[in-house]
Amino acid sequence: MKIGDLCAIMNAFSSIVLSLLLMVPLCGYAQQKYENRIYAPRIQTLQATLLGDELSDPILRLESEDKIEVSFDLMSKAPNDYSYSLIHCNADWTPSQLLEMEYMKGFNDNTIDDYEPSFNTTFDYTHYAIQIPNEKVAPIVSGNYILKVYETDAPEKVVLTAQFMVVENSAVFVSGRVASNTSRGVNTAYQLLNFTINTEKSSIASPSEDLKLLIRQNGRRDNEVRDVKPTYVKVNELIYEDNRQLEFEGGTEYLRIDFSHIRNYSGQIDRISFHHPYYNVDVVPGARRRLNEYKYDKDVNGRYKVHGQDIWTDLEIDYSIVHFTYPCEDPWLDGSLYVVGYFNDNVLNGRNQMTYNFDRKQYELDIVLKNGGYNYQYLFLPYGKKEATSQRTAGSYWETENEYTIYVYYSPHGARYDRLLNVTTLSSVNK
Repeated sequence: MKIGDLCAIMNAFSSIVLSLLLMVPLCGYAQQKYENRIYAPRIQTLQATLLGDELSDPILRLESEDKIEVSFDLMSKAPNDYSYSLIHCNADWTPSQLLEMEYMKGFNDNTIDDYEPSFNTTFDYTHYAIQIPNEKVAPIVSGNYILKVYETDAPEKVVLTAQFMVVENSAVFVSGRVASNTSRGVNTAYQLLNFTINTEKSSIASPSEDLKLLIRQNGRRDNEVRDVKPTYVKVNELIYEDNRQLEFEGGTEYLRIDFSHIRNYSGQIDRISFHHPYYNVDVVPGARRRLNEYKYDKDVNGRYKVHGQDIWTDLEIDYSIVHFTYPCEDPWLDGSLYVVGYFNDNVLNGRNQMTYNFDRKQYELDIVLKNGGYNYQYLFLPYGKKEATSQRTAGSYWETENEYTIYVYYSPHGARYDRLLNVTTLSSVNK
């Protein structure tokens, strides 16, 4: 073989390798899973809810008059110019194969025009809000969506991503109940979710193969259940019964704090004090309840509501530094302790992980929160595990009132996206 031929072969081989290497990040990006996430350090209080109902989940009914609102605060009175786009996703929050024109009416890359500065607050901020649908853009198919916010002059600088859903008015129905009779015994620390999916009035040919399910307890991500198979398949019915995958810790009722007013506060608050330049909220130290001592409390299953008292406008709602503590004689060496609720999207990460103070013999966490009412709980995550537990921090009881939300997606073979057919929430207590 001539040297020239050998060089040509080597150059061709190098080109192929380089092309494959260049394709790797592109493939990885295509499979990116989106989540509710803040990327910019100066952004606080990302909320996505139905317009007018801060305690709701951001789920639109297709072809309805519903609107969702995504809002957030830039911790500065000097505003930035932000824009947003919508991305359609599959059931697992990876981007679907649909083109923009197939999943929305209008155009992407719209500027956020609704923003106002705070006043009479110790923390300066600019409040931004986006309503979907609007005159510029509207979803036209069901499924999961991401609203991506980025700097107008630098679209590659993503500020945040917010999840919302669009559900069809389909002919698929879900019914069920929560039982205390589990594989671990009767009336223990666990609850069992039993439910039935009725497809009689739908045109789904193979429901047991074409339906994808997601089940969440109080919006938690760590113990969510996916890809569960029916126990029985009947004509027009999928029955999920006595399935160990659908056994959940009962946990305890959420703890509550409301610091919407610096003097008229309530819940698990020891005191509110002013240390220049900010207000500080000291939360009553957490504690494990005595064995077998269930205590009812009317919570909102981890949700929160930003609000204020004795103010003229919501732009006067301030922020405070909230101090959480959990006394413990020695640090736990087999895992980490977290403060969890909808205010941090029920995610277990460094922003809500508590740190052990050896001098005070307690776990501690300081979080800057916008004034209002919050549900929260202390969860322990063993190393190497995905699912956190309240059994070590507060106990777990079958009597606890929990919400179980069932998301039913339709994904027949060859489909280019996952349709969201039904979202049903069941309570462990008959209301």
